[in-house]
Amino acid sequence: MLIVAKHTIIKIILLFLILTLESFNYKHIINDKTSSYNHYYDSPHGLIIDWNKNVKLKQSDFKAKRKATPGFAVATTASAFGYNLVNDNGNISGSIYVRFYCDSSWWNPDYKNSDILDEILEHEQLHFDICEVYGRKLFKEMIALHEAGKLNGINIDRMHARLDMEYSQYQDRYDRETNHSINRQEQEKWNKKVKKELNSLSKYTGYAQFNMDEIR
Repeated sequence: MLIVAKHTIIKIILLFLILTLESFNYKHIINDKTSSYNHYYDSPHGLIIDWNKNVKLKQSDFKAKRKATPGFAVATTASAFGYNLVNDNGNISGSIYVRFYCDSSWWNPDYKNSDILDEILEHEQLHFDICEVYGRKLFKEMIALHEAGKLNGINIDRMHARLDMEYSQYQDRYDRETNHSINRQEQEKWNKKVKKELNSLSKYTGYAQFNMDEIR
């Protein structure tokens, strides 16, 4: 029997447009990630989990009652990355977020007690980890634009759109090459690949709140 653990992002082009349009009116909630981590918090988009290296997705985090797309799947993950920026007479500050949307992420009820639970969670977690990779890339490129004196609305929009498309293609490639977690050898390769990418971007983890003039 072929079992598919299929990742479905609320198509980032769509989700990103919604989040970007709303970002200027949305107050980002900062959690204390050094002590007891608040696993969920509420938002205009329902329950959300911010990416955190010490917190892994659980089956109970997938709270959607209905699957958003047709076709068979064991689980679907909704995640996105984006930003809030404020330009106060040239003093640019803001935040970047990498989020898992609990109320849009679905788990097939036929697999609530599956014997491949760990494999499914591993696959879905890596989708979220890839989202973190792109959150860090967003911060890295935002800093580069600022250092070049080119951090403006037009350039941010262009950069954002390019990373968005690259991200969507990267997620599709991950599903294709791992066959949605069925190909265990490829899954292990991707686990190592994404871990290496996260490590290489470790310099850009301080994106939760930033002031560009204070970044060195």
